[in-house]
Amino acid sequence: MPLPSGCGVCGKDDRVLRCSGCRVMLYCSVEHQTAHRRKHKSACSAIRRCRITMENEERVLRDHPDNIFTYGIGHFWKIHETRPYMRYRAALSDTMTAVNHVESLQKQLNILIDNLYLSRGDNMGSRDVIPSLMIRLQQDQECYDFLKWWATTGQQDDYDWGNNTLPYLDVRNANPLEPVDIFCGRWIDLPHLVAVTLVKVKVLQVLQGLLEDMGRPDGMTHMPELGFCPSTISNNPNIITCDKRVEIGRLKAQIRALYNDVHKLNAHFWPALMNPGKHLDAKPMRFSVGSVEQMQMALNFTYEAWDEAPGAIAIIKKCSEGKL
Repeated sequence: MPLPSGCGVCGKDDRVLRCSGCRVMLYCSVEHQTAHRRKHKSACSAIRRCRITMENEERVLRDHPDNIFTYGIGHFWKIHETRPYMRYRAALSDTMTAVNHVESLQKQLNILIDNLYLSRGDNMGSRDVIPSLMIRLQQDQECYDFLKWWATTGQQDDYDWGNNTLPYLDVRNANPLEPVDIFCGRWIDLPHLVAVTLVKVKVLQVLQGLLEDMGRPDGMTHMPELGFCPSTISNNPNIITCDKRVEIGRLKAQIRALYNDVHKLNAHFWPALMNPGKHLDAKPMRFSVGSVEQMQMALNFTYEAWDEAPGAIAIIKKCSEGKL
């Protein structure tokens, strides 16, 4: 089911007003805001409290004699005075998850991306949450670019995280059809490896849709129902110009390779994705590689992205049965 957007009651996106409490939910009229108040009140109050606390912490930092925002950008976490502020930024993003709405996801994404620019080394794990938010917003190309940077430059032993003049998250319009060697057989975060798999699955769906279009006698085009708007990855020139039949075969092989790599890293993940049950309610604080707790953490970060991509979990089921 596509993510809701626009007015929280009717979905209208013209001349909408923003809720003054949470500054996340949108409404087309006072009447609809009033009608939605009972349902929205709890999340609204929690987001508002968290936002005010974060803004107060930011004010303290900006009033600091040295103005940490002028010299600390890029390595905030190394400055002890910034840590409460960074924690409240992460808490605000987490609190916004109670509002399952396009506007909320975009705000969560903006906060977490800014967290990375404030602290390049990402001591708070923002990079594990970001890919699924991008996928849920149909920003699949941006997601692939993000994942590729962390799998390449982000893995370099000599990369100087404290040097703000070095390129950072600078991969743009990478080829989503390229081999998966940069991801497989390497030390990659489980949420990243799972997200790469989902991006590849969605690219496969796009190519299959384009191949169907080529055989339609009426010349009509059909794109798979991937959400509230078309995936940005469908505009990648490599997808537009490729031999669809050849690349579909290669993508299936890539998905199988990624499936196997995820299984090697954590054998609990794919069975839990296909049958999540109580795992979605788990909130593990610590985990070891390959553990149930690691699976639960990754599943909580990524499940909604998989669930909102029609047919994606079915493709993983085919993988598990050896039928892809």
